[in-house]
Parts: sequence; C-alpha cells; structure tokens
Amino acid sequence: MNQAFCHRSFANESGFEEQDNERLEFLGDSVLGLLVVEYLYKTHPKGKEGKLANRKSKIVSAPILAKLAQDYQFEGYLLLGKGERFAGKTNRNIQADCFEAFLGALYLDSGLEACRNFLSPHLRELSELHYELESVMDYKTKLQEYCQKHWKSVPNYLLVNEDGSEHDKIFTVTVTHSSGFAFSGAGKNKKQAEQAAAKLAVQALGLK
Repeated sequence: MNQAFCHRSFANESGFEEQDNERLEFLGDSVLGLLVVEYLYKTHPKGKEGKLANRKSKIVSAPILAKLAQDYQFEGYLLLGKGERFAGKTNRNIQADCFEAFLGALYLDSGLEACRNFLSPHLRELSELHYELESVMDYKTKLQEYCQKHWKSVPNYLLVNEDGSEHDKIFTVTVTHSSGFAFSGAGKNKKQAEQAAAKLAVQALGLK
C-alpha cells in the first residue's frame, strides 16, 4: 500500500524507479471508472449514454478526486522528490493521481468489493459536488498554484462582510497576498464569495 503514495519524483531520486505509483494509478483509474459507471447506470435508469458519459467524466476529474484525497489527508503521506515537495502536496493533479493509485492498491490487496465499499459512501456526494467544484476549484486552485510558483506563498481569504436576513445572506470575501494584490468578491455563501474574489485575482494576473 505504501507504493500508492510514492510519486515518481521520489522514486527517481531514491533510485527505485520501479516503485513509483504510476502503475497503481493506471489500475485504479480503471477500477474507479467501472464503479462510477456502475453507480450512474443504477441511479439513472433513463439516462442516455452521452449524458452518463459526460457526468462520469466530471465525477472522475482531478478537482473531484483531489477533494476526496484531501478529505482522507492523503497529502500527509505523499512521498515527493525535492523538486515537488513545496507545491506538490497542494497540487490537485498529484493528489488525484494518488487517490487513483490508492484505489488500485486496495483492489490488489482486497478485491473489487472492498473498493466498492470504500467508494460507495462518497459517490452520491461526488456526483453532486462537481457542480460546485467546477467553478470553485478552478479559480482558487489556479490562484494558489500561481502564488506558490512565483512567490512561494499562498493567498489569504478573509470574510469582510455579511448582509441580508438569516436565510438570504450575501457574503463578501477579500483575497490578499503579500505581493500586494487585494480583490473582493460576493456570493450566497463563503465558498462562492471566495471563488468570486479568486476569479478577479486570476483575471487581473492575466491567467487563463
């Protein structure tokens, strides 16, 4: 199971190229795909092939899998080479790959049913979560990765205002960074407001 957390950068530096998690990732990707398709087939009896395929692609996307890896704190177990250690543990692609590798290792150790039992409690949540993460993860992650790469530090988000009644509030969040930028965004919850603020920062920095 330890191999599931061994990134190729660590394996290469350690001289154990055959011990990275890429083969397990390859296996886990297929296991994940099967279980997600099985779930969608059973829960959408009238769903057409094209729509089911589109929904599957979103559920198994990097932001979704990275979120699940973060829930299990997989980043704390990742073995990374020197070049990846600073930003690697917050890189959603590395986290998503690690999750797939873990699933591959679980399949080899305990079989498909164990993978199904592990994943089943999350499938409905992940199926619904992609609507939110498609927007939130894109801008916040993009901004964080840019700041880490160029300034070796992450942006900060601060809730600065709440307006409206208890059931109809508008939240305002400001994202700041030591490099000097500050942008404020609003939304119906804190996550939406953070996403709006990050979007303004991303646009101002000229990121695509």
